[in-house]
Amino acid sequence: MITGFNTDIEHDGVIYHVQTEDKGLDTPIILSLVYVGGAILASKRAPYEDLIAQGFSDEVLAERLKRQHRLICAAINSGRIEDLKKMSPRIEEQPPRVESSEATASPRPEPIPEEPVKAEQVSPAPELELEDIPSQIWAPPPKEEPPPAPEPEEIPLEAAHEELVEEIPEIGGQINLGDLSQEGLQILLLNDAEFNAGEVRTLRVLIVDRKGADEKPLYNIAVSIKILGTTFRPLIYSLKTDKEGVASVTTQIPRFTSGRAAVLVRAVARDKAAELRRVIHPGA
Repeated sequence: MITGFNTDIEHDGVIYHVQTEDKGLDTPIILSLVYVGGAILASKRAPYEDLIAQGFSDEVLAERLKRQHRLICAAINSGRIEDLKKMSPRIEEQPPRVESSEATASPRPEPIPEEPVKAEQVSPAPELELEDIPSQIWAPPPKEEPPPAPEPEEIPLEAAHEELVEEIPEIGGQINLGDLSQEGLQILLLNDAEFNAGEVRTLRVLIVDRKGADEKPLYNIAVSIKILGTTFRPLIYSLKTDKEGVASVTTQIPRFTSGRAAVLVRAVARDKAAELRRVIHPGA
């Protein structure tokens, strides 16, 4: 006879003890009992005469026993206690068993796991299959969807013209207020490269607090990224830095062949502010 399994499971503050064992070839049954405080709450009996008829194998029986025990434990973990109770044969519905005409039946104590189960006492119970367990028990964890890309704010072209005249330098000039020689709040443009009209770019900016040679990334800092031009409608993104101090957005730079355009990045932390600017070169 194959040794069984014993597992304690806590669910909603209740400790459930699950015991699964093989009752032996004389009574070919895999029996699972669920206890709460020493009382049997539910049971699962699965005959395995088919294994004997096909040619008995300890390995196959052991795997079937392990699978039944695992399914019972999974059902408890998912809160399917009432379903387990419904699948268990009710002791009170079974006809009383008379040992002999000379003896009067006396109340029997609660059955214990070691007590053998007679074949004639077994009531057929439906098989507990994988589909009886909620899919989240067996399905792989869902893939985390990336957060939606921020949508740019649109403002009328006329409203931005005054800012454009002041903010956008002439083509060929660049202003970077995140100067390495400065201290305090700084903006560093990662994957830095020239900006050209019509290209798709992922802008990644690192916001740090610089003191001497030390740089501390700043979390949850408000960052504004503006793509401004004299011939196209401005794009404005409002972002927050992550725990590494980085804010990023993927965008397509508008196409233009004349006029001036630039990327403006501004970060604000308490009473400090920093800006970084990059020229956008027109297309051919």
